[in-house]
Amino acid sequence: MFHPPLLRVVPVALGLVMLVSLLFVVVDTPGPGGVGRLEARMIRSLRSAEQPDRMIGPPIVEESMRDFTALGGYAVVIMVSVCFSIFALLELSRETFWFFVVTVFGGFFLNVFLKTLVQRERPAIVPHLSFVEGSTSFPSAHAMMSVVVFVTIGLILSTRTRDHHLQRLFSLFPLWLSLVIGVSRVCMGVHYPTDILGGWALGLVWTWGAFRVRQRVVEGIGNRE
Repeated sequence: MFHPPLLRVVPVALGLVMLVSLLFVVVDTPGPGGVGRLEARMIRSLRSAEQPDRMIGPPIVEESMRDFTALGGYAVVIMVSVCFSIFALLELSRETFWFFVVTVFGGFFLNVFLKTLVQRERPAIVPHLSFVEGSTSFPSAHAMMSVVVFVTIGLILSTRTRDHHLQRLFSLFPLWLSLVIGVSRVCMGVHYPTDILGGWALGLVWTWGAFRVRQRVVEGIGNRE
């Protein structure tokens, strides 16, 4: 099987992300510095009024969010990408290996380009609970690259089994993982909610487009043969 059996979950997820983004556009109003008042309020609401450098709730919640945010960091994403690239080259096919590498690198450079183009400053509303390198905020690299890497891996693996339960697991779990990673970035105070929504949207578009292009290329080669 070549085409991911549940590739349709990607545009469905994209539709949900765009719907939430539209709500922000319609409901939110710009405050000082052009920052949305609703976004700023959401970030502040996650912190203790007495100690703004601490998240609300028990300490385990803050620690869990810090663990989740690490899953989308460069160290984890690079390690996972390298391991899966080796697996794809040895156990799947050379074509799958190159497809994965090009998709990941393409998504990364797109994120860098857009950050440079947009130049949105990171929020300085509350103390950051996670180390960040660089001041550009949109789109969130954690949100975008977690989608590109984990969802691409899941969809590729879903083509290797006929078990419908495993297909659902491989297709849906990476989306859930990207969800908690994105939410954790807002909890850490290092991104606005719209940074995360933008990262998710771009990651989903890029990943879906990569699989659609791959499908058309393979079908075109098959027709010529």
